Amino acid sequence: MRAHVELIHEDDYIFHAGELPYGEGKILERRLSTDEEDGSSSLSLHATADWGRSAGIPHADTEFYVVEGSLIYGGQELGPGGYVQVPKGAPMDWIKVREGSRILHWREYGDAGFDPLVSVKETDAEGRATVIDANTMDWVEAPSVGPLTPLYIKLLHRDPKTGFYTRLIRAKKGWTDHRLAHHPCYEEFYTLGGRMAYNFGDIDEGTYCFRPAGVKHGHFIAETDIDWIIRSDGELINWYTTEEWVKWGGHAENYPHEHAPVISTLPVRSRSRGDWSGDGM
Repeated sequence: MRAHVELIHEDDYIFHAGELPYGEGKILERRLSTDEEDGSSSLSLHATADWGRSAGIPHADTEFYVVEGSLIYGGQELGPGGYVQVPKGAPMDWIKVREGSRILHWREYGDAGFDPLVSVKETDAEGRATVIDANTMDWVEAPSVGPLTPLYIKLLHRDPKTGFYTRLIRAKKGWTDHRLAHHPCYEEFYTLGGRMAYNFGDIDEGTYCFRPAGVKHGHFIAETDIDWIIRSDGELINWYTTEEWVKWGGHAENYPHEHAPVISTLPVRSRSRGDWSGDGM
């Protein structure tokens, strides 16, 4: 189980040597959140020189998203907005990250283990990579209940069996929702640009959150247009609580009581996010 992280700014975190076995070059990582039980991790990679790795088999569902600079996957170069997803146990082609690039990297349901190959052609492992340039995709209006304006989505990947998804979300300036929500799945986000006022603190570029299933959150006001990359390990359903009393009660507006939000301890926060009043909990 990962800790409830809300909110941290990645610049408040220290660098570690990148844990990317069989890679060559220089790359550092900031550990946004990790699961020490199964090795799942959310990382921000910073290439201090060119870095690369040959083909192989990852031990975890593996994702990369280019924030700045470029990444080359199997000969295809991707700039900011480039995305690669490789299922656990599937063949992963060679990869190269240019010096000065910043890449978000996720490993899910496994650790950093990697079994090298000469090329992806030498294996009969099943599964294939998803490679996307998000700049070529259109924003799609998301169905919503209540907010004054809609959210917009670019779906990067979705597991048809589990519902696990990764997507970009945009809120236009002025988007707001006063209600408290919780979900049956975890939700994590990294802020790519913009600014939002929020019950856990201000959100701006580089702000990160990992919220376990059942944790209430809410009171959003987008002060500018704002973009995130968001991941969840299942179908994200918004269960809303209104007329909340003290800290832990309230009227279950659209969910049965067996799905009531969990009582949360204080989340992990980083110093630049400031004090938190406990609003929303």
